[in-house]
Amino acid sequence: ILKDAAATAVLFLAQTIFNFAADINKRDMAKQQFNKLIWLVDTIYRNGRITFAEINRRWRAGDSTRTDIPLRTFHNHRQAIEEMFDINIECDKCTNTYYIADAEGMLGDKLKMWLLNSFSLNNILQENVDMKNRIVFEEAPLGLQYMDIIIDAMRAGSVLHMEYQAYNWEQPKEVCLEPYFLKLFRHRWYLIGVNRKYEAFRSYSLDRIKSVRTGNDTFRFPRKFTPQDYFQNCFGIIRDEAQQPQRTVLRVVAEQAPYLRNLPLHPSQQEIVTTDTYTDFEMYISHTYDFIQELLSKGSTVEVLEPQSLRDLMKAEIEKMQKLY
Repeated sequence: ILKDAAATAVLFLAQTIFNFAADINKRDMAKQQFNKLIWLVDTIYRNGRITFAEINRRWRAGDSTRTDIPLRTFHNHRQAIEEMFDINIECDKCTNTYYIADAEGMLGDKLKMWLLNSFSLNNILQENVDMKNRIVFEEAPLGLQYMDIIIDAMRAGSVLHMEYQAYNWEQPKEVCLEPYFLKLFRHRWYLIGVNRKYEAFRSYSLDRIKSVRTGNDTFRFPRKFTPQDYFQNCFGIIRDEAQQPQRTVLRVVAEQAPYLRNLPLHPSQQEIVTTDTYTDFEMYISHTYDFIQELLSKGSTVEVLEPQSLRDLMKAEIEKMQKLY
């Protein structure tokens, strides 16, 4: 009997190990398949238009153990990419090249591009492990361990109870919040929602949350509300209800102007004057703390021309800085 029991236990243990190994294998295969799809989208996107032969050449170049992607598998990948990411890879039969349909539209989808860039970077790093010591990153944002519970609460319309420690608070405080949306700014994740105590919007940095739990109370997310509209007139994470957007004109030295063209401070930004020595940019924006700090960070390369109230404010801040030196 003991021998039979021991044999049964050994068989059970063996079956458990086999099932565990099979699950790991399935997960690895799924991860590999997912990485292939990301690699394919990224390769076509970065090359604009590319032939199937060139796709295979680039695929083999990434790893000496790789073989050509069969044409049937390639078309299966195209279908999977459309279903998973809503990205259509079309074929130009005149040139036999593949391209991403509505690439400009995809570029405007910030979430899709952020995810694509993140996964693409991961693939690039995996293929170039030998260069990891020569690739320098900034610190990753903290507070990601709270993401799941926050997103679940957003989806369910549940109120969150947070123990929160602001920099200017001596002790953590309990915050009861209706979570509306998340925003990444300056390498920090922020949760924006309605504070039930004040019945007003507040922003909370995830890296300053001590603990968070879902409450029993619920709220209804407004159907017509969008985060883009909420921050429409702002730069950064601060929105002051008392601050109205103002016509603002910045004079930027010629060497700095290309940076603002490539990465505008605000969607309303327009180039109104261009000379050999400077460029004037116009925008309609609220003069919040984040915006003023951004202007100060650019030093003497940016001058505020309008409005006078912002010029005076910048002057006052510069005089305070001058006293320090």
